Amino acid sequence: MATKLLYLDDFDVISAVAAVLSVFKTEDGRDDVVLDQTCFYPRGGGQDWDEGVIQGPNGKLLVREVRLDEEGTVHHIGTIEGKIDENEAITCQVDKQRRNVNTRLHSAGHVIDMAVNSLGLDWVPGKGAHYPHMSFVEYDAMNEDEAVTEKIQQKVNETLQENIVNTLRYVDKEELAKLCRHVPTNIPSNKPTRVVLYGDFGVPCGGTHVKQLKDIGTIEVTKVKSKKGITKVSYHVKGIEGIN
Repeated sequence: MATKLLYLDDFDVISAVAAVLSVFKTEDGRDDVVLDQTCFYPRGGGQDWDEGVIQGPNGKLLVREVRLDEEGTVHHIGTIEGKIDENEAITCQVDKQRRNVNTRLHSAGHVIDMAVNSLGLDWVPGKGAHYPHMSFVEYDAMNEDEAVTEKIQQKVNETLQENIVNTLRYVDKEELAKLCRHVPTNIPSNKPTRVVLYGDFGVPCGGTHVKQLKDIGTIEVTKVKSKKGITKVSYHVKGIEGIN
């Protein structure tokens, strides 16, 4: 049974009540708890997983990894202290600091793409990484403009000053092209198709996002490098020192 993903409907959700569907061991001996619904984000789309605690009446799971499988089931992996049983009512509590860092970094990647779009660059976005030690967005393009880093930075600054309020919308996959600049060919089938609208700039994305762009902070475009038909735009969000 697919897990209900509460973070898809709520920008700020970091706690929830859920029911335990199963408890078992992973191949490497860790504890794996499956719930009927969750506010924990599993790793995907270049964004890291949440960590935190799942608390039951007789024990708790220290969540150190979260994965979404092909059937849409979320696996909360870590170490159980005490005992957690099937059919128990539990509470989920996400590590707020880690979520905040991951969300700001991830949202900053979309602001980079908004800047590229504003410059009229015909760059097709590919993979991205939104981690404290490594944040970038890659494009299927070759850049020949030596001043492009400065130009992207200027557009990023202008976009952040607008302090756009983001909204959410669920659509059929066939409707994505009406709302989004680029639609990936590998849209996941194990979760609902959601568009996050940064103003009128739509992105098909299942990650966590800031509600207002001011929540990201200052984005610094650190490097734009092209190699073998790929242009990588690297960036840093100031004030983020990293997470464990």
